[in-house]
Amino acid sequence: MTPPVPVRNEPAARWWASLGGYFRALWSGSEPLHRVVISDMLIGGTLINVVALAIALALFALEAPKWLATTVFFSPFPYNLFIVAVVWRTATISGSALAWPARILALAWIGLMFVV
Repeated sequence: MTPPVPVRNEPAARWWASLGGYFRALWSGSEPLHRVVISDMLIGGTLINVVALAIALALFALEAPKWLATTVFFSPFPYNLFIVAVVWRTATISGSALAWPARILALAWIGLMFVV
């Protein structure tokens, strides 16, 4: 009797599938507005931007090529655009009284993250 053939990268495949499901859930607007704004935008997005800033500053300090440090600095920007679009979509779908304040906060946040 031969042993079963192990599935290659099974944990990685599950992780990628769950990550895709997470982004689909965000984009569909099925997540609550307060969760998208607080945990995904303010906490998660800010943390991603601060880490990218720290790495970019370290690259500048280590005299790495400037294009590399600049690329690292701007690398979170597609996620920033995505999360602001998600906040706007979720605010539209939710019809909450906090929809407009959430939109204004999202615009202020992306402006601040572009500087940070």
